[in-house]
Amino acid sequence: MAFKKIDFKTKGFLKKTMEDYNTQAMNAHAQGIPVAWVTAVFPVELLYAMDIFPYYPENFGAASGTHRRTEELSLIAERRGYSNQYCSYAKAGLGLMYGNAEQAGKEDFGGEMPQPDLLLPSNIQCTPLGKWFEITAKYYNKPLFLMDSPQIEASSWESQKAYFLQQIHELVAFLETSTGRKLDLDRLCEVLNLSTQACDLWNQVLLFAKNKPARITYWDACILMGPIVCWRGRPEAVHYYTELVKELEERAASDLVAVEGEKIRLYWDHIPIWPKMRYFAEFFGNRQTSIVCSLYTHSWAYKFDAAHPLETLAESYMREFVNYRFDQRVEKKIKLMREYEVDGFIFNLNDSCKPNSLALIEKKNVISERLGIPGMLLEADMCDPRFFAEGPIQNRMESFLEMIGSKK
Repeated sequence: MAFKKIDFKTKGFLKKTMEDYNTQAMNAHAQGIPVAWVTAVFPVELLYAMDIFPYYPENFGAASGTHRRTEELSLIAERRGYSNQYCSYAKAGLGLMYGNAEQAGKEDFGGEMPQPDLLLPSNIQCTPLGKWFEITAKYYNKPLFLMDSPQIEASSWESQKAYFLQQIHELVAFLETSTGRKLDLDRLCEVLNLSTQACDLWNQVLLFAKNKPARITYWDACILMGPIVCWRGRPEAVHYYTELVKELEERAASDLVAVEGEKIRLYWDHIPIWPKMRYFAEFFGNRQTSIVCSLYTHSWAYKFDAAHPLETLAESYMREFVNYRFDQRVEKKIKLMREYEVDGFIFNLNDSCKPNSLALIEKKNVISERLGIPGMLLEADMCDPRFFAEGPIQNRMESFLEMIGSKK
């Protein structure tokens, strides 16, 4: 049975929603709005409340992978001395910056990314992105504020939260000094309520993969998550996901499924291999296999308490799954695998994402023993095609699915 992907009716709405985000990012300066570069795990609700536009350079990194530009841009960065195993998101961004600088009269991002007025990294998710932002801040002589978070430890949670909350207060002071704008707590509460609404809707979207067979797959979620990342805290995210949930309810009512004849359900750990999304979707779809969940796509489902605006930001962002220790990460993965009733799981030893690739073999062994299901390891970069060997990877995946099939 050949796999046939059915496009969402809201595909055009999603495209417009993301185009509007990029247009506003590129036009912000002309409208007198400061642009702040942010990493994925950053309390952007503060920025939207202060009319500062948050831009995610990681989106450009992922897009460079999808559009197969990562190798070209990475080579530019590597000629400047960066390792070929440095984060491919960062190398794509640096390659764009240096590549344009090498062309006479081009000291910008060529209209592909907005110039930053502020750089606001967080080390909750990783350290290499912070270094990328530091390099960019020095290159353009712009102010940088790093949000630092210790890994969560239950025995010292209160002191850790107090430490992070103090940084949020310092961040607010930094933003007010840098932009001349004041934080209005009432406005922040409005933004937090919008963010919670969007996150609730995003949770509802992900739950459609719990159905047997699933109504959406992880591959769908990686595309559909654009607004919850970029527009979290704005009406645009609420509007889009309201319509998407309606469409998914219609799909459920008409018994429309993501993979016809679904026989196997799998968990995929963390970031997809962006240049090969279609390849993986078709490979698994043609073998009646649905990838139904991942902590990566579930990580955007925040819930904020607007009655305590700054405190809730500290608690929510510190609890990002990448900020937990080994045993806690394992428990979170196991919980999700049980909820979605998977038959196995796939971990990718991602050259670009060392924090999420650490101890994967140990995690694989622990989870297989606890759940009694098999897991497999891939070795590929999330964007750079030089680290993807299709033949060996496909052979391993076919053997993995055959093993699972023989046990069902």
